[in-house]
Amino acid sequence: MNRVLIITYYWPPSGGAGVQRWLKFAGYLPSYGWEPVILTVDPQYASYPQRDESLLKKVPPAAEVITTKSSGGIFRAYRMLTGSPEVPYGGFANEDDPGFLQRLSRFIRGNFVLPDARKGWNKHALEKAVEIIKTGNIRAVITTSPPHSTQLTGLKLKESLNIKWIADLRDPWSEIYYSRRMYQTSLARRINLSVERKVLNAADRVIATCNATADLFRSKLADGQLPEKVITVTNGYDPGDFKHMNAVPESFAITYLGTFAADYDAETFSDAADYFTAHSSGVINLRFIGKTDSRTERLFSGRKNLNLQVMPYAEHDKALEYLAGSAALLLVVPSGSKETEMIPGKLFEYLASKRRIIALGPEDSDVADILRKTGGGRIFSRGDSAELGKYLISLYDDFKNGNFEAASAGLEEYSRPALAEKIAAVLNSL
Repeated sequence: MNRVLIITYYWPPSGGAGVQRWLKFAGYLPSYGWEPVILTVDPQYASYPQRDESLLKKVPPAAEVITTKSSGGIFRAYRMLTGSPEVPYGGFANEDDPGFLQRLSRFIRGNFVLPDARKGWNKHALEKAVEIIKTGNIRAVITTSPPHSTQLTGLKLKESLNIKWIADLRDPWSEIYYSRRMYQTSLARRINLSVERKVLNAADRVIATCNATADLFRSKLADGQLPEKVITVTNGYDPGDFKHMNAVPESFAITYLGTFAADYDAETFSDAADYFTAHSSGVINLRFIGKTDSRTERLFSGRKNLNLQVMPYAEHDKALEYLAGSAALLLVVPSGSKETEMIPGKLFEYLASKRRIIALGPEDSDVADILRKTGGGRIFSRGDSAELGKYLISLYDDFKNGNFEAASAGLEEYSRPALAEKIAAVLNSL
C-alpha cells in the first residue's frame, strides 16, 4: 500500500463543506492502493468558523490522524480589536454591516497577513510533515486549501525534500469573490498573486474543483509548464449518506444550506417571490440553514405568502435530512464572472437528494452545465426574476400533485468513490 500525506487545516471536529472532501477521500483511497496519513491542526489551537462534533464519528477507523498546535495570535488580536467572539466566515457573512474596527481588521488581514490569517499553523505543520515524510514511507504529499497558506507548507516541502506534491485548491486564490472586501492595495494584490503563481508552478500537479478555476490556474503557469498538470476533480456526494433518505416534504419548503453572504444575489429570488405571490395562492416556506447575513434576513422578513425560517449551522446528517424534507433547494454561484466561478460543494449533495435545484448564477457557468447534464434543476441569471417566478409556480403546482423529485441522471461520476479513483489516478501518474 502506497502512503500519501494529506495536509489539511479543516478536519473534524471542524464543520463546513471544506471538511467533507478529504474526510470522504480518506475513506475511499485505500480501495485504490493509497493509504492516507492526515496532518491537521489540533482542535484546541484551531480557529474554525463552524464545529461539527458528529463528523468525528465519520473519520475512517484505520486513518492515521496526526495533529500539531498552531500559533493563534492573529485571531486573538481580531477578537480584541472587534469585540466579536466569532472568527470571520468565508464571504464575511457574519460581518454584513462592518463598523470601523471590522473594516480596519479586514484591511490589516488583506494587506499584512498574506495569504491568510491561518498561516500561524505553517511552522508547526512543516516541522511535523518533515518528520512524517522521513520516517513514514510517504510517497507523495497533498496540500488542500483554503486556507491557501497551507499550500506554502507544500511548497517548502517540495523545495527542501523534492517530494512529489499535489496542490488541491478548492477555491480560487487571488480572485476569490470576496477579495474586494479585503481592501487590498495593489502592492498586496501583486504579492498575493506572486505567491500563488509560485505554488502553481512548483507543484507536480494542481487540482481544481471547477473547470473555470482550472482554466484560471493554467493561465498563471510559466512558459514550459504543461497545462495538463492542472486537473479538475469536483466535489461530490457519498452514496452511503443517502441510503435511508425517504422523507416526503410536508410543505412547499425551499431550503438553502450553508453560508449566505451579503455579496450573494438575494434580490433576484426576492423579486421572483413577489411574482409568485402575485400569480399564485401558494405559500413559500423559505429556510436558510447556516450563517445568513442580516440584510438577507431583512429582505425576506414579513413578506406575504412567504414564511422565513433562519436556522444556525446543522450537523451534516441533520442537514441532509432537511434537504430530503424540502420541495426544492436554493443554490447561489458566489461569483458573477466565469473567470472566478466556483461550484458550491453543496451542489452534489443537492443532486443526490433528488430535489429540484433553483440556482442563481451565470448561465454559461460550470454549475449550469452540470444542471443541464443531470436534469437536476435550472439556473437563473441576475435579474431574471419573472422567469424564476414562473419556475417557482411550476414547482409549486408539481408539489401539490406529489411530484417533487428531480431526475438527476448520471450522478455516479460525482460519487465520492468515483472521485477518489480519480485522485488515485493522479497519484499514480506522479
